[in-house]
Amino acid sequence: METEFKYGIDDPSVFDEIVKNAEINKMGLEAVEVIDMHADYFDTADYDFRKKGIAYRIRLEDDRCTATIKWDVNVSEGLHQREEFNLVVNDERFAENPDIGLFISSDAYDVLYEAAGDKKLLKTITMDYQRRQIKVDTGKSISCISIDEGVIQHADGHNIPICELEIEWYYGDEDDFMKLAAYIRDKYDLKAEDRSKLQRAFN
Repeated sequence: METEFKYGIDDPSVFDEIVKNAEINKMGLEAVEVIDMHADYFDTADYDFRKKGIAYRIRLEDDRCTATIKWDVNVSEGLHQREEFNLVVNDERFAENPDIGLFISSDAYDVLYEAAGDKKLLKTITMDYQRRQIKVDTGKSISCISIDEGVIQHADGHNIPICELEIEWYYGDEDDFMKLAAYIRDKYDLKAEDRSKLQRAFN
Protein backbone atom coordinates (compact mmCIF):
# COMPACT_ATOMS: atom_id res chain seq x y z
CA MET A 1 0.00 0.00 0.00
CA GLU A 2 1.36 3.41 -1.01
CA THR A 3 0.36 6.36 1.18
CA GLU A 4 1.33 9.90 0.23
CA PHE A 5 0.15 13.48 0.10
CA LYS A 6 0.37 15.42 -3.17
CA TYR A 7 0.43 19.19 -3.50
CA GLY A 8 0.53 21.26 -6.67
CA ILE A 9 2.88 24.23 -6.27
CA ASP A 10 3.87 27.27 -8.33
CA ASP A 11 7.24 27.99 -6.74
CA PRO A 12 9.65 25.03 -6.38
CA SER A 13 11.75 26.98 -3.85
CA VAL A 14 9.24 25.85 -1.19
CA PHE A 15 11.13 22.55 -1.12
CA ASP A 16 14.34 24.38 -0.21
CA GLU A 17 12.48 26.23 2.54
CA ILE A 18 11.23 22.93 3.96
CA VAL A 19 14.76 21.47 3.91
CA LYS A 20 16.03 24.50 5.86
CA ASN A 21 13.10 24.52 8.31
CA ALA A 22 14.44 24.54 11.88
CA GLU A 23 11.67 22.31 13.26
CA ILE A 24 12.21 19.68 10.59
CA ASN A 25 15.97 19.89 11.07
CA LYS A 26 15.50 18.80 14.68
CA MET A 27 14.48 15.44 13.21
CA GLY A 28 16.76 12.99 11.45
CA LEU A 29 17.43 14.25 7.92
CA GLU A 30 19.41 12.62 5.14
CA ALA A 31 21.10 14.61 2.39
CA VAL A 32 18.98 15.79 -0.54
CA GLU A 33 19.02 13.22 -3.34
CA VAL A 34 18.55 14.23 -6.99
CA ILE A 35 17.10 11.65 -9.40
CA ASP A 36 16.38 12.02 -13.13
CA MET A 37 13.13 10.25 -14.02
CA HIS A 38 11.81 9.03 -17.38
CA ALA A 39 8.44 7.27 -17.14
CA ASP A 40 6.34 5.54 -19.81
CA TYR A 41 2.72 4.55 -19.14
CA PHE A 42 0.99 1.78 -21.05
CA ASP A 43 -2.61 0.80 -21.74
CA THR A 44 -4.65 -1.05 -24.37
CA ALA A 45 -6.07 0.69 -27.42
CA ASP A 46 -9.41 0.72 -25.57
CA TYR A 47 -7.87 2.20 -22.40
CA ASP A 48 -9.01 -0.78 -20.32
CA PHE A 49 -6.57 0.04 -17.52
CA ARG A 50 -7.66 3.65 -17.30
CA LYS A 51 -11.32 2.60 -17.11
CA LYS A 52 -10.49 0.40 -14.11
CA GLY A 53 -8.28 2.95 -12.36
CA ILE A 54 -5.07 0.98 -13.04
CA ALA A 55 -1.69 2.47 -13.89
CA TYR A 56 1.01 0.42 -15.66
CA ARG A 57 4.30 2.31 -15.56
CA ILE A 58 7.89 1.59 -16.54
CA ARG A 59 10.24 4.18 -15.07
CA LEU A 60 13.96 4.77 -15.47
CA GLU A 61 15.34 6.33 -12.28
CA ASP A 62 18.85 7.40 -13.26
CA ASP A 63 20.13 3.96 -14.38
CA ARG A 64 17.55 1.79 -12.57
CA CYS A 65 14.52 0.52 -14.49
CA THR A 66 11.37 -0.38 -12.51
CA ALA A 67 7.97 -1.66 -13.65
CA THR A 68 5.07 -0.60 -11.42
CA ILE A 69 1.37 -1.38 -11.19
CA LYS A 70 -0.99 0.81 -9.11
CA TRP A 71 -4.67 0.12 -8.45
CA ASP A 72 -7.50 0.48 -5.92
CA VAL A 73 -6.88 4.21 -5.57
CA ASN A 74 -8.46 6.15 -2.73
CA VAL A 75 -7.98 9.94 -2.68
CA SER A 76 -9.13 12.58 -0.19
CA GLU A 77 -7.82 16.12 0.29
CA GLY A 78 -4.51 15.37 -1.37
CA LEU A 79 -3.99 12.04 0.44
CA HIS A 80 -3.44 9.25 -2.09
CA GLN A 81 -3.64 5.64 -0.91
CA ARG A 82 -3.38 2.77 -3.39
CA GLU A 83 -2.15 -0.74 -3.89
CA GLU A 84 1.27 -0.81 -5.54
CA PHE A 85 3.54 -3.53 -6.86
CA ASN A 86 7.09 -2.89 -8.15
CA LEU A 87 9.59 -5.05 -10.01
CA VAL A 88 13.11 -4.13 -11.05
CA VAL A 89 13.54 -4.79 -14.78
CA ASN A 90 17.05 -5.81 -15.81
CA ASP A 91 16.53 -5.07 -19.52
CA GLU A 92 15.43 -1.54 -20.39
CA ARG A 93 14.27 -2.82 -23.80
CA PHE A 94 11.28 -4.39 -22.03
CA ALA A 95 9.69 -0.93 -22.21
CA GLU A 96 9.68 -1.16 -26.01
CA ASN A 97 7.14 -4.00 -25.98
CA PRO A 98 5.83 -4.67 -22.45
CA ASP A 99 3.19 -7.20 -21.45
CA ILE A 100 1.47 -8.28 -18.24
CA GLY A 101 3.37 -11.56 -17.99
CA LEU A 102 6.13 -9.87 -16.00
CA PHE A 103 3.75 -9.75 -13.03
CA ILE A 104 2.43 -13.33 -13.25
CA SER A 105 3.66 -14.30 -9.78
CA SER A 106 1.89 -11.36 -8.08
CA ASP A 107 -1.65 -10.17 -7.32
CA ALA A 108 -1.04 -7.40 -9.85
CA TYR A 109 -1.24 -9.95 -12.68
CA ASP A 110 -4.80 -10.91 -11.78
CA VAL A 111 -5.78 -7.23 -11.64
CA LEU A 112 -4.27 -6.61 -15.08
CA TYR A 113 -5.69 -9.74 -16.69
CA GLU A 114 -9.19 -9.08 -15.39
CA ALA A 115 -9.03 -5.58 -16.85
CA ALA A 116 -7.54 -6.31 -20.27
CA GLY A 117 -6.84 -10.01 -20.80
CA ASP A 118 -4.03 -10.57 -23.29
CA LYS A 119 -4.60 -7.38 -25.29
CA LYS A 120 -1.53 -5.66 -26.71
CA LEU A 121 -0.20 -2.75 -24.67
CA LEU A 122 0.57 0.64 -26.19
CA LYS A 123 2.50 3.61 -24.85
CA THR A 124 0.06 6.41 -23.97
CA ILE A 125 1.95 8.86 -21.79
CA THR A 126 5.61 9.79 -21.30
CA MET A 127 6.97 11.89 -18.45
CA ASP A 128 10.39 13.43 -17.96
CA TYR A 129 11.15 15.12 -14.67
CA GLN A 130 13.77 15.63 -12.02
CA ARG A 131 13.04 14.63 -8.43
CA ARG A 132 14.72 16.15 -5.42
CA GLN A 133 13.98 14.27 -2.23
CA ILE A 134 14.93 14.07 1.41
CA LYS A 135 14.11 11.36 3.94
CA VAL A 136 12.86 12.41 7.38
CA ASP A 137 13.07 10.30 10.54
CA THR A 138 11.01 11.80 13.37
CA GLY A 139 11.90 8.97 15.74
CA LYS A 140 8.37 7.60 15.32
CA SER A 141 7.99 7.47 11.55
CA ILE A 142 10.11 7.66 8.41
CA SER A 143 8.86 9.51 5.36
CA CYS A 144 10.15 11.17 2.21
CA ILE A 145 9.56 14.75 1.10
CA SER A 146 10.13 15.31 -2.61
CA ILE A 147 9.55 17.77 -5.41
CA ASP A 148 9.10 16.80 -9.06
CA GLU A 149 9.76 19.29 -11.87
CA GLY A 150 9.37 18.44 -15.54
CA VAL A 151 6.81 17.70 -18.23
CA ILE A 152 4.07 15.20 -19.11
CA GLN A 153 3.95 14.30 -22.80
CA HIS A 154 0.63 12.95 -24.08
CA ALA A 155 0.50 10.63 -27.07
CA ASP A 156 -1.56 13.21 -28.98
CA GLY A 157 1.27 15.72 -28.71
CA HIS A 158 0.25 18.16 -25.96
CA ASN A 159 2.49 18.79 -22.96
CA ILE A 160 1.63 19.52 -19.33
CA PRO A 161 4.14 20.95 -16.83
CA ILE A 162 4.95 19.10 -13.61
CA CYS A 163 5.63 21.01 -10.39
CA GLU A 164 4.47 18.84 -7.52
CA LEU A 165 5.43 18.31 -3.89
CA GLU A 166 4.90 14.88 -2.32
CA ILE A 167 5.15 13.65 1.26
CA GLU A 168 5.23 9.86 1.32
CA TRP A 169 4.97 7.60 4.35
CA TYR A 170 7.57 4.84 4.37
CA TYR A 171 6.90 3.14 7.70
CA GLY A 172 6.41 3.70 11.42
CA ASP A 173 3.57 5.50 13.23
CA GLU A 174 1.02 6.61 10.64
CA ASP A 175 -0.47 9.25 12.95
CA ASP A 176 2.99 10.75 13.38
CA PHE A 177 3.38 10.89 9.60
CA MET A 178 0.01 12.62 9.32
CA LYS A 179 1.08 15.24 11.86
CA LEU A 180 4.29 15.96 9.94
CA ALA A 181 2.37 16.29 6.66
CA ALA A 182 -0.21 18.59 8.27
CA TYR A 183 2.56 20.77 9.72
CA ILE A 184 4.20 21.18 6.31
CA ARG A 185 0.87 21.79 4.58
CA ASP A 186 -0.18 24.52 7.01
CA LYS A 187 3.27 26.12 7.35
CA TYR A 188 3.65 26.58 3.59
CA ASP A 189 -0.04 26.97 2.67
CA LEU A 190 0.06 24.03 0.28
CA LYS A 191 -2.90 23.23 -1.96
CA ALA A 192 -4.02 19.61 -2.20
CA GLU A 193 -3.71 17.86 -5.57
CA ASP A 194 -6.21 15.02 -5.85
CA ARG A 195 -5.10 14.01 -9.34
CA SER A 196 -2.12 11.79 -10.03
CA LYS A 197 0.30 12.78 -12.77
CA LEU A 198 -1.37 10.21 -15.03
CA GLN A 199 -4.84 11.63 -14.34
CA ARG A 200 -3.57 15.13 -15.09
CA ALA A 201 -2.37 13.91 -18.47
CA PHE A 202 -5.95 13.09 -19.47
CA ASN A 203 -7.84 15.94 -17.74
